[in-house]
Amino acid sequence: MKHQANLVLEGGGMRGAYTAGVLDFFHDKEIKFPLISTTSSAAIIGSSYVSNQRGRNYKILEQISSNKHSISFSRMIRHKELFNMEFIFQKLSGELIPLNFEDFLASPSKLVVGTTDLDTGKPNYHETFMSKSDLLTIIRASCSLPILAPSITYNQTKLMDGGIADNIPIKPSIESGNTKHVVVLTRNKGYIKKATKLNWLFKRVYRNHPEFLKLLSNRHELYNETMQQILDMEKRGEVFIIQPKKPLKGSRIERNREKLRLLYNQGYEEAENSFLDLKHFLHETEVPRNPIEQVSGNKTIKTV
Repeated sequence: MKHQANLVLEGGGMRGAYTAGVLDFFHDKEIKFPLISTTSSAAIIGSSYVSNQRGRNYKILEQISSNKHSISFSRMIRHKELFNMEFIFQKLSGELIPLNFEDFLASPSKLVVGTTDLDTGKPNYHETFMSKSDLLTIIRASCSLPILAPSITYNQTKLMDGGIADNIPIKPSIESGNTKHVVVLTRNKGYIKKATKLNWLFKRVYRNHPEFLKLLSNRHELYNETMQQILDMEKRGEVFIIQPKKPLKGSRIERNREKLRLLYNQGYEEAENSFLDLKHFLHETEVPRNPIEQVSGNKTIKTV
């Protein structure tokens, strides 16, 4: 299906099973996008979509949920890491269910991965990956949740969960010059993010990173502002939203395989149910004002 709309994916940890279902439906209908803007767990899901590996995301989620060491509170106590990131990004993504990096590079679609700079509190958007190792390192950084995982150093910059600075990364999609955007959310319609109750813990852990700490405290405001922006764009016909019709029955750290299967099926079915409206939206899409620039080398876009 030829069109010029971009795809924007919200993060959400294991709730990403819903997004995996949506993208497998897109795969079955051969719907492709020139740019896929992602953050947090959506970066894993988006990379599989770009490399054209249908079903890979669900297999990864199954492995994470079935391995008792992949999500462990005892590991959190011993290693200050709830998710076993070595297992997820080296064993799973590198060996057991490897990303096809050759097909990823050959794809006409461009992946953008958002991360958060631990020192400045600003979002970093990565769009060029010199190797599979670079790609997995950046995705791992984007998935490194505060408190639950350590920061990842890349190009001498300490990076963390991209969802902190930009949970719904529509900014890179807008800045590409495209006039329309398909946004996949992992929260139901009407969801309003509330202020965190963990400020006392954040202050203790990130006291040497005041800008990042400020961002954590105000994260709910940023999320709600971005959500309102997207809703306003939807009214103007610039955004098509696919999101759960009802609250997802699964948490960010969900390990119940049956719940993950239901989340996946819900995503696939709701994408299928919206297909006719989506086709109309894509058919009406305008040619972008500024084509996406082809870049070379190791480039990181920093947006204030």
